[in-house]
Amino acid sequence: MRVGSPHPYPFGGGYGNCPGLDVHPHYAWLRENDPVARIRTPEGEEPLLVTRYRDVCRVLARPSVFSREAATTAADGLRDQRFLTDIEGAAHAAQRALIQPFFTRARAEALRARIAFIAGEFVAGMASLGEPADLVRDLAVPLPVAVICEILDIPADERTRFGDWAAAMLSPRPGASDAERASVAAAMDELGRYMAGKLAERAAEPGPDLLSALAVGAGPVPAEDRVTLAAAMLIAGFETTTNMIGNMVHTLLRFHPGLWDALVRDPGLVPTAVDELLRWIPSDARDGMARGATADTSIGGVTVAAGTSVLVARGAANRDPDRFPDPERLDLARTPNPHLTFGHGPHRCPGEHLARVELEAALWALTERFPRLRPADPDAAPRWKRSTMPGLAELPVRWS
Repeated sequence: MRVGSPHPYPFGGGYGNCPGLDVHPHYAWLRENDPVARIRTPEGEEPLLVTRYRDVCRVLARPSVFSREAATTAADGLRDQRFLTDIEGAAHAAQRALIQPFFTRARAEALRARIAFIAGEFVAGMASLGEPADLVRDLAVPLPVAVICEILDIPADERTRFGDWAAAMLSPRPGASDAERASVAAAMDELGRYMAGKLAERAAEPGPDLLSALAVGAGPVPAEDRVTLAAAMLIAGFETTTNMIGNMVHTLLRFHPGLWDALVRDPGLVPTAVDELLRWIPSDARDGMARGATADTSIGGVTVAAGTSVLVARGAANRDPDRFPDPERLDLARTPNPHLTFGHGPHRCPGEHLARVELEAALWALTERFPRLRPADPDAAPRWKRSTMPGLAELPVRWS
């Protein structure tokens, strides 16, 4: 490659890339040879891509230097400066303060028994319907939806549109057609109206739920931003976990069936297995959200001029041999496991504790009920959603 020329983007042109797409050899080369690399995206832009664990942490920990508010890439063409993920400083802290009490480790642990019961009910429903079953439809989608809706206190009969809203909002953003952009805008508008109505109800009659906290909680968060935050909590509260349930089971059954058998034999491995699968499986269809350098700075010895767009490859950092011994081995007993799937620094995912409890509940329920779980058709190619978050559209399974 000519010295100074940008590298082609490891993920290529596709959104909706799946965990089976092996970008890790590209990441490994960059990590070793050009850890702060200039790349060319499918949109023709040339941001920096950071691949080493310590450098990724350094970027994520310093939003005053690498700011979401300063990002200008096409990949963020539909960003909204009211979203929790897209704001910094005091505004970001004020929004997090409204929601954080509902997502503490203690709160997640208090919900563990309830979440285990819900997971067991959905798995029992799969068994009663008979095989083959679609694990995405029958467990991966309804479990997180049920949990976040209980936290928000949204009735079951109002949940039917959530999947459609999430699919539209997380559909491909760079290079989207006018029709695709219109669909996203319509979905966001519809969800916004729904949440505005809910917040008005809770303001008049608040309860102990998250929507009530968003409606009447103290803090300098404008009413419009509270609506946006409520919508983000709903979508983020189930879509990412839905994808990861399907991706975890798919990874084990299709590529590592011996490790599925290990979980069946020793369910005590489930907590460390969840973290290891979170480390192993890419959580973004591309490398997350761009940040803009607010001043001249450096990363890993590379000078970064103010205004430069920076992407962090958490998937690359999660296999950095300087941080993870034998990083290319899927080790369900790995500990400690300081993966960056939930992020790092002020923007670290507020729902990480709840997500872990849900993922553990799903694996425990499945291994207990279906020890011989396997793909319904081992030769069939998986069907992936076209989304900014890689996830299966379906996962047909058998168990007898």
